[in-house]
Amino acid sequence: MKNYPTYFLLLAGIVTAGQSIATPVSANITTPHIQVQHVSSLGSVSSVALQSGVSAKLSNLQIARKNTGSILVYTLTYTNNTSSPYKLLNAFSKVTTSQGITTRGTVLPEDKTKTIVPAHNQLSVTYYIKPETTSSLNGTRITMFGWDFNSSNYEKKLGSFNIPASYSPAAAKGHSQKVVIDNLPIVLKPAKLQTIRFNNTSYAVVMLNITNKGAETLDSPNYKTYLESPGGSTFELRLDHAGREYDIAPGSSKTVTYLTEIPASLKMKKMSLLITRTEQTLQTELPVASFQLPDVTASNLVVPAGKVKTLTIGSSTIETQLKQASMSTSGDKAAWMIQFRVKNTGTQALALPAYELALKSSEGYAFPIRTKALGSLTLKPLEDKVIQLSAEVPLKLKQSALQLQLVEPSVPADSNSSSDTDTKTAAAPAAKSIDLPTAFYKIPYTPEQTQSEQAEYTVDNSYGSFGVTLESIQRMPWSTEDMVVAKIRLRNAGSSSVTLPELTGSMRAENNRTSSPIQLVAENSETSSLAAGDSAVYYVIGRFPYDHNLNQLQLELNTAADKSDATADASESFLTLRTGPISSAVSRIGGGASFHIQTAGKRAEVKERRTVTYTGAGQNIAYTELEMSSEETRTSNPSRLVAYYKTQDNEYYEAEVIQSSKAIRPKGKNLVTVWSQLPADVNMSQLTLYIGEGVKEGQLAQASDTPTAYINAVELSLKKQTATPVTTLSSNMELFPYTFAITRATGTLVEGQDTVSFNMTYNLTKNNNYETGDTGHRLILQWVDPSGQIQEKVMVPGTDLTTGQSLAYSTSLTSNAYKTTQSRKFTMNVYDEFQGERIQLGSQSYNLEMVLTTIDSSSNTGSSSPVPSIPDTPETPDTGKPGTTDGSATAGNAGKTTSPDKSQNNASNTTGGKA
Repeated sequence: MKNYPTYFLLLAGIVTAGQSIATPVSANITTPHIQVQHVSSLGSVSSVALQSGVSAKLSNLQIARKNTGSILVYTLTYTNNTSSPYKLLNAFSKVTTSQGITTRGTVLPEDKTKTIVPAHNQLSVTYYIKPETTSSLNGTRITMFGWDFNSSNYEKKLGSFNIPASYSPAAAKGHSQKVVIDNLPIVLKPAKLQTIRFNNTSYAVVMLNITNKGAETLDSPNYKTYLESPGGSTFELRLDHAGREYDIAPGSSKTVTYLTEIPASLKMKKMSLLITRTEQTLQTELPVASFQLPDVTASNLVVPAGKVKTLTIGSSTIETQLKQASMSTSGDKAAWMIQFRVKNTGTQALALPAYELALKSSEGYAFPIRTKALGSLTLKPLEDKVIQLSAEVPLKLKQSALQLQLVEPSVPADSNSSSDTDTKTAAAPAAKSIDLPTAFYKIPYTPEQTQSEQAEYTVDNSYGSFGVTLESIQRMPWSTEDMVVAKIRLRNAGSSSVTLPELTGSMRAENNRTSSPIQLVAENSETSSLAAGDSAVYYVIGRFPYDHNLNQLQLELNTAADKSDATADASESFLTLRTGPISSAVSRIGGGASFHIQTAGKRAEVKERRTVTYTGAGQNIAYTELEMSSEETRTSNPSRLVAYYKTQDNEYYEAEVIQSSKAIRPKGKNLVTVWSQLPADVNMSQLTLYIGEGVKEGQLAQASDTPTAYINAVELSLKKQTATPVTTLSSNMELFPYTFAITRATGTLVEGQDTVSFNMTYNLTKNNNYETGDTGHRLILQWVDPSGQIQEKVMVPGTDLTTGQSLAYSTSLTSNAYKTTQSRKFTMNVYDEFQGERIQLGSQSYNLEMVLTTIDSSSNTGSSSPVPSIPDTPETPDTGKPGTTDGSATAGNAGKTTSPDKSQNNASNTTGGKA
């Protein structure tokens, strides 16, 4: 007789061992409950009767193959049609693998509390085994056992589940499976299997459609996915960048994309998708569902030129489009400028991933485009932004076959498993980051075109739509270089106001950057926004070696870097235009004609007043006076002018410009003096004057500034004048804006004395219609005494000589030669002196009044009696340029005289007084 107490004790131990797990449970870790609800291929498998009214049916059978070992799970659904509860300890199951190894099934930890099937009810319990060699379910058998106290091992075979030989745990192509995740029912269905060849590496792309059938939002499910080949190769799949985090609302669907690297030799036929979950207690992955994947297709990521490509980022979508592209040659390189458009079509603000961009050639080369614009860009709902991109490609490559390559950010490396049993398939590669292209945008190619002056073309960028007109482009001299000034008009071609960013400029000629920093000058620096249809004018100024052949010029306007944002690009392209050859020709203004300064706030008419030459010994001074008349209706500050003299041999000489810094009233005039030292052999009669408006540090220069460039230049023809000295000093002599005349001049010599006293009266008037700076002109008064001795006085009109009528001026000259002189005349010369060189304004000779001295014997004192004087009649003027010698009076004592008898001629002691 059997020992029943011992038997029941043994039976209780077996049941307990079958339902308990030795591995400790990790604290604070929750495992989502996922279970397959229905697999149609097991529907024909018959049930096994456990006792009268109680049966078991195999409802799920899955296997997960990994290089750490396989795991097989199966679900038994118990049906109790009796009126009493059925205890599951009355039956158990065993699995026999295709290798003939039999292992008893162990209840999954989350099902260990399922021990009783209620009356008239069903209960599903999932079991697992860990076969060490099994990689296939073919030949696998599951058998049900009960307890038999009369048998030697206390077991009784109740029946087996006859698994079809063609059984596969994977759902057939096009079919879905329903699973439960965190108590939310979801439906999974593979949508597509594709391959991509990129950077000499092969990748598989699996798209899975997920439908949330629950009543709550489904967050990113916590399961893993694997791509499996028929031979047993397993490749772990990773979500692409866009799908790393997503949620699905109740009743909604979403298609997510998985990626993995595969061997190039892998045969992609009859591939399957396995989904597993991690069982925290067992520290292993359990199969959840598997699918037969659709036939593989090669991925076509090419986007036709100008077409829109929709991309998914998380739960949002964006529209992308290569909107415009243009190319220019730069040496042996093709410089490409591309406008890439992105639009947020979702309802929430969206931060774009840090996509990597490159130009991909048909020859297989990829040229990176450095930009942070996409990685740091956040778009508001429905916000549309155009991003400017630039890259250089060797000209020897086929420019008409280029594509813009958009690569999503790297998928981070996760642990990957591979168990390859195919005899012809290499082992799966180790895990590493995956960089896969999102799209290839065809670049529309047209031969390089140049922008014509006065022709408008449209540019779209992230700030709006603009009509761009190259109004003029000038090449002009600047010091030792040439300066190129492009005048660009921006018209707001949109329907709403736009805010212009702070702009910088760049300029390239062929393959050379400009030789100095670019200056960008806004015609109206206070304009920061443009209403629809309004315009703003900018001057882009660059410098090149003067002998450089400017066959082609590329101009760029870029947004200034945001110094407060360390992640922002140094700049963003705003617009680019190219021109043909640049000549040095500017508008020519005929002799005697005027030109107009059109700059707002500085409008004025400018014309030549006179041009003369100051002749020197080794070089001459070219001198021009310009009359600048204000055309503003308010008091205004005049433009600071910059000028160069140009010879008939196309030589340029930088000129000094002198002008008043005072504001000019409406219709007021400014006298501008221009001069330069030129070699003596330059033909002064063939000079022209290059003249423009000075700028400094990105703004129009003030009259007192030192300009760093100039704009709106013209070439002014000059009418050289030759000064003719007057022969009568009482005639008006011009030292503009002054007019000078000597109305009377006398010289007195006392017989036997060594001093000649000179006296004169003069008129000095000034034209006060002009504002003038310190022109540097000096009036030279020269006296030539009877012996030929010369005395000169340097006079500053308005200072040393005051303005007025019939003013007196006196000076004296001392020499021992005067004691014996017999001459009765002296000469006065008047000169205009500028920068050390002179032009004679007039000359006239005057009679010298002699005063005789007699001896009175009675008193033994001498007395003087004058010799009758000769009337002041003009003599032949001395038109030569005598040398200068020191006289008895110096410039510091101008007007002071010395006489042997001061009582004889009080007038000689008067300086500048009225006669």
